[in-house]
Amino acid sequence: MTHAGPSAESNAAALPIPVGAESIYPQAFSADGAGFSAAADVYLREPSAARLAHFFQTKCVGAIKEEDLSEKWYDDWLAYQAAHHLYASVLSPKAYSAAGGELDLLRLTRFLEVFAYFSPAHGYSLQVSFLGLFSILMGSNATLKQQAVALLESGGLLAFGVSEKDHGSDLLGNEFTVREDSGATGQLIANGSKYYIGNANVAGMISILARKVDGTSGRDKRNPFALIVLRPRQSTGFRNVRKIRTLGIRAAYVGELEVKDQTIPAGDVAAEGRQAWDAVFGTVTLGKFFLGFGSIGMCEHAFAEAVDHLRTRILYGKPVIEMPHIRSAVAQAYARLTAMKLFAYRALDYVHAAAEADRRYLLFNAVQKAQVSTDGLKVMALLSDCLGAKGFESDTYFEMALRDTQLIPRLEGSAHINLALATRFIPRYFGRCDPGLAAPQSLVGGQIASRENPYLMQARTGSINSIAFPGFLLAYQPLLSIANVRTFTKQILAARRFLAGDKSKPDPGGGQAAGIHHGQCLAVIAYGQLIAENCLLLGVAAPMVDAIFRNLVNDLSTSALALAAETNLDISSRAAFRRAVAVPCVIDVDFVANLINSQRPPKAMS
Repeated sequence: MTHAGPSAESNAAALPIPVGAESIYPQAFSADGAGFSAAADVYLREPSAARLAHFFQTKCVGAIKEEDLSEKWYDDWLAYQAAHHLYASVLSPKAYSAAGGELDLLRLTRFLEVFAYFSPAHGYSLQVSFLGLFSILMGSNATLKQQAVALLESGGLLAFGVSEKDHGSDLLGNEFTVREDSGATGQLIANGSKYYIGNANVAGMISILARKVDGTSGRDKRNPFALIVLRPRQSTGFRNVRKIRTLGIRAAYVGELEVKDQTIPAGDVAAEGRQAWDAVFGTVTLGKFFLGFGSIGMCEHAFAEAVDHLRTRILYGKPVIEMPHIRSAVAQAYARLTAMKLFAYRALDYVHAAAEADRRYLLFNAVQKAQVSTDGLKVMALLSDCLGAKGFESDTYFEMALRDTQLIPRLEGSAHINLALATRFIPRYFGRCDPGLAAPQSLVGGQIASRENPYLMQARTGSINSIAFPGFLLAYQPLLSIANVRTFTKQILAARRFLAGDKSKPDPGGGQAAGIHHGQCLAVIAYGQLIAENCLLLGVAAPMVDAIFRNLVNDLSTSALALAAETNLDISSRAAFRRAVAVPCVIDVDFVANLINSQRPPKAMS
């Protein structure tokens, strides 16, 4: 299929290419274009993504794995991206860019997907730079915003100093402090430490969440917050303590830093009070969403490498991939990975359309962090069962992906945090139906051109009770002829009676665990909703939809069982609960297997 699009040298945002379902299936990327998957050109015709692919294709997996094993910092990549302004090309917003930049959401997410496909450790430096930049953009200091974007456009990196060793994701326990400098009006003195900070070794600017204290009261949880910017190269009180060695992204730098009696001028205060808090949470809300595209990219490369091996590995006289149990497992992995992409790129439509009057994206961002990343683990587990020992060999991308995919749902207990957040949406999702809410237009489907959304730089994450949703079954109605979609909708109706009716009675000693399982049930349901919407928008074939919802039927049953194990149920509640547990219908594995064969990816990078 041929599609019109911008030239390879254009720096303008690429218009969405209406390739139907092609781009939403798992892709395989190759810089030379030889034999890569059907819609990979949609990604690689964007100059920044093409240059990224060229760098890593030239570098090859072997060199990347050597860096991974030796935990070697990637100066060569940072020099390359600085020379080509790659990070700036996908992050610089219009209002503060001196290079005509635009924070085009579709371009950014596709870049993140391709980046993780080649090297999640290298991609980490971009994810962290986004956090540092966006927290400043969500503040009130226009001069700082211009300086941060200028740093990015000069090839520099940023960092985000929020977590602390003793408190992790408990931001209310923050012990980093700033106090007024008695010798200079408006100037602050900063003291404290931060832990697990990406780019701590090279960041030109680090946005740091602190408590503002006075000379008499000391630190107290009632002290207001301040978001300050530290410039390590000009800060004599800054010390990069050490690199924290991690299971995954070993070539990246995750560090511990200390600050002692460092002067912070008034011009380096990004925000204070509630705005500082909102800037941090608004940044995290988007940052966790973008991480989902990293999970997708890792799983795509692992899938391409696994399938290549399974096709060429001969056991008992036939390729391993032709064995029925392997064929079934690979089909399940493919369906899960396709579902991850269908949800993520539909959720992107909600982020793209977000406004003060429509903040549904807050639920879908939480689901992205909790569900897409954990589905990535399931994809890797299925493929690992098929590959056996090959998947643990240290010269493969697959072995790296096995480690790195675990970080996204688990660091800072973030999957649990986002499931607990999802729980807060249950009354509105099931009980506040607003039929007037329009469905956002599709970026991938070509209904609307991708753009920058200025609202995201001023958005606030509170007032969840004011967010409305349309009828939760609307997405499934056009797909009810498909067996597993019908089964899933029946489960949803039962779960709605159980969840929204508050029929579960959490054990006083296990209420938090029950709350997380409530959130897990809603997460699976919301996940299914956006997948259904995108299946319809992109014309996904019915057997593929059936295979995807076969997994969702299982997932909702598993989530409902986990919730039941944490609650005290009366007889009527048990009856309602049982209807949420179902056995999926048998799928057409041959269709999925043939689809995989028709999209035969190139031989894995070597």
